[in-house]
Amino acid sequence: MGAWQACRRGGSALAAALLLALPAGGWAGDDADGWSHERKAFWLNGAIVGGVTAYGFGVWNWGESSFRTESEGWFGRDTASGGADKLGHAYAGAVSTAIAASLYRRWGYAEREAARLGAFSGLLLTTTVEVGDGFSPDHGFSWEDQVANMAGVGLEYLRLRYPEWGERVQFRWEYFPSPAMRDGREYDITTDYSGSRWLLAFPLQAWGAGETPLRWVELQAGYGTRGYSSTDRDYFDAPSRHPFIGVGIHVPLVLGRMGAPAGVQRVFEYVQVPGTAWPLPP
Repeated sequence: MGAWQACRRGGSALAAALLLALPAGGWAGDDADGWSHERKAFWLNGAIVGGVTAYGFGVWNWGESSFRTESEGWFGRDTASGGADKLGHAYAGAVSTAIAASLYRRWGYAEREAARLGAFSGLLLTTTVEVGDGFSPDHGFSWEDQVANMAGVGLEYLRLRYPEWGERVQFRWEYFPSPAMRDGREYDITTDYSGSRWLLAFPLQAWGAGETPLRWVELQAGYGTRGYSSTDRDYFDAPSRHPFIGVGIHVPLVLGRMGAPAGVQRVFEYVQVPGTAWPLPP
């Protein structure tokens, strides 16, 4: 699980914070501010490594033990969260890659190069955290977490590199507060696994539905867990794992028809709105 979850923050939030920490001039979309796009890329990745490392030593107890590894398992019933944390790692890698690639495009990189560099930055961020965890007495380096990181980065790279497949396959996180969260016994949405699900969505519009009514529909396949946290024990009889398939409304298309900006539509390629899909089993 590691510092991604235990220290109360999600990969996307950390990535955004690090990107926002860049000097203001580095945000311009061209070189008119005196920053070449190569220089911006260098400082972005330097900020990722430097920012994560400084925070890790200051807050996550990095450096207080020698390097060690820890096997956490995958999606077994007896693992710490039934595998939900692994999908959280994959999602963090995907979103970090998407954010970084968006910056690279804004800075003047071509689509292919922006995808490659975005994947590099996403992997750099997630790997820096995981390696740092190896020097923490509380966590340890987990190969399972690192494989999940790489899977998320790799999936997003393919979506960016091949836009037609990016439209066909979307990796999303759905969140609705768990009973413990609603009762004030849980406070961190990034570790509130009983309120989270992760899914792959397949919008039929991108699979040949054209202008038929099926263009509003998407198929889904996903996974979530319930009852693994200590704060869940009064609400669930036992920990349980929930793979599912489902049918949903393609929210980005709905927003587009309502006149929402492209950037807003894109957000919902990564975020699933609760209540807009019907999973089986429920």
